[in-house]
Amino acid sequence: MDSITRIVSDFRNFTSENPMYLICSFVYYLASVTFLFFQWWAFFLVAIIYIISMGIAFSSIGEWLMRTFNHTRRLETAQEKNFLRPLFREVYNKAKAANPELGQISLFVIDNMTVNACAMGRHTIAVTKGAISTFSEDELKAILCHEIAHILHYDTAATLYALVGNGIFMLLILPLKLLASSMRDTRFGQVVNGIFGALVAVFMFLMNIAMALDSREAERRADEYALKLGYGEEMVQALYLLEKINLGSESSLIKRLIASHPRLTARIERLEIKLGVQVEEE
Repeated sequence: MDSITRIVSDFRNFTSENPMYLICSFVYYLASVTFLFFQWWAFFLVAIIYIISMGIAFSSIGEWLMRTFNHTRRLETAQEKNFLRPLFREVYNKAKAANPELGQISLFVIDNMTVNACAMGRHTIAVTKGAISTFSEDELKAILCHEIAHILHYDTAATLYALVGNGIFMLLILPLKLLASSMRDTRFGQVVNGIFGALVAVFMFLMNIAMALDSREAERRADEYALKLGYGEEMVQALYLLEKINLGSESSLIKRLIASHPRLTARIERLEIKLGVQVEEE
């Protein structure tokens, strides 16, 4: 019973922080009912499937799936434990003191030499081997604080919702759609499905842009949280390092519209202004 209460609470907190996802859920629901030709049973069955999908996504199963998808592993070597645990414990305790509502978080490693760290699910932060070998201790603290902010503000729950919850939902609903299509394979039904499918595709593209804007704002908010907890200068140095090793790209307009992160230089400028860094006048 406690786990169900926690799942409901996490989902409610997530949607209150990200109301656009409720709109997205409604569109998924309406689209699925439409593709099932508005049968009376479809309204109830689709709702039940969606509730089950989101329940799995926000449960420990969803957390495990996210860790599995991202190839995480626990800290294993003495070097990893002795180096990373004290850094993480210091940052976590500081964040917990500032925000007592912060839940338990576990630290994991990804065996990849790209320089990256990520928060996932509701209780997981992972750092790559590349980040461990590249950043200084103070820079790693800032990065860890940034990732804790994502969990604190339910930013990572969006991934649970989108990848795990909607992924399970689509897998469960697909056989029903195929069955309904075979039973109602009329020209009129095909036209209706085609028009509605096109409208849903356009809406989802617009929602992707809106979600990308929300994600970029979440990155800025996480940077400011690191600043708030006293890791502002270290965060700037970490971003400078990332900007230095960033290969850059000539992204298309669409890719820029749906980019989940702001430009590194824009993030640096924002933090430097708040830190009061002096620059030469033009």
